[in-house]
Amino acid sequence: MIRLVVDGIVYRRNSFGGIARYWTETLRALAGRVHVDVVLARDGARPEGVRRRAVGSLSAYWAAWRADLFHSTYYTRWPRIRCPEVATAYDFIDASFPLLRPNGDGFVGRQFEALRRATAVIAISQATRDLAVRLVGIDPARTFVAYPAVSAPFVLPPPAAADVRDFRERLTGGAPYLLHVGARRNYKNFRTILQAFCRAARQTDRHLVILGGRQPLTEEEIGWAVAARLLERIHFRPQVDDATLRLAYAGADAMVQASLMEGFGIPVVEALACGTGLVLSDIPVYREIAAGMATFVAATDVEAWSRALSAPITAQPAWREEVLRRYTWEETARTHLRAYESARA
Repeated sequence: MIRLVVDGIVYRRNSFGGIARYWTETLRALAGRVHVDVVLARDGARPEGVRRRAVGSLSAYWAAWRADLFHSTYYTRWPRIRCPEVATAYDFIDASFPLLRPNGDGFVGRQFEALRRATAVIAISQATRDLAVRLVGIDPARTFVAYPAVSAPFVLPPPAAADVRDFRERLTGGAPYLLHVGARRNYKNFRTILQAFCRAARQTDRHLVILGGRQPLTEEEIGWAVAARLLERIHFRPQVDDATLRLAYAGADAMVQASLMEGFGIPVVEALACGTGLVLSDIPVYREIAAGMATFVAATDVEAWSRALSAPITAQPAWREEVLRRYTWEETARTHLRAYESARA
């Protein structure tokens, strides 16, 4: 059995984010097939059901010394590691949009160095893999695509109609709504959605529900809503649990995302699993995972977004079955195993 050491830096950087979920689900799926030790900072989150050791402890040094492979979760390097390394490529937003720099100065250099040093590179989508080959110069033969998947409770059948009605009544007074999920920082391009909603609101009675993202709307954004007399039709909840998010997906007319670039898009597959329609920016990765199952709009075209947000939006029951079949954590784990076996060989 392969002995794998994984740095747990993702559990310190953003323990509730999509990358942390990706790792927790993948490590659980790998249980029994790979001997995994996750080395965590003492002040980091503790993922359930995952073997873990603390940074600087004797057990962590012992695990690293015995390891067959080291897997960096976020472009780190251990100075005394002696075994082959595997790295995961999530996206290339910093390299593609240097003015935005969501990860700060110096990140692109660290990212490229880690990917070039790795014996095998796992990308979370074909779009990300293609950028790794083109931008970083990674040999395609040592790349593997391991998609994120749909987690519980989103794999459950959609909530009962009565529960959805009750949720909508509490949230919007029963009015239909569009849903935005997750962070709203620069490359997420949320302002395009908000501006388009302010224009579209005259043609529709829909509300806009914003779930996740720690920062409230800015003063400028609130000013747009006030000027359009829409403040009472915009609802912000910074943190919700998965059970609430499942109800929010099921009750929405559509989930909307206008990102300039993404590595994958976990909210997209979660929404499809809950039977929700989609309006997405027309970027390669969204085409890759939701072609034929979404309305696509040029990312920065406010007028086109305004038309899309006021138009009828449908979802087909077959889309849920397709996404649940295509994206599973078991398949993610299988791809990791292939990458590990390749790197070890």
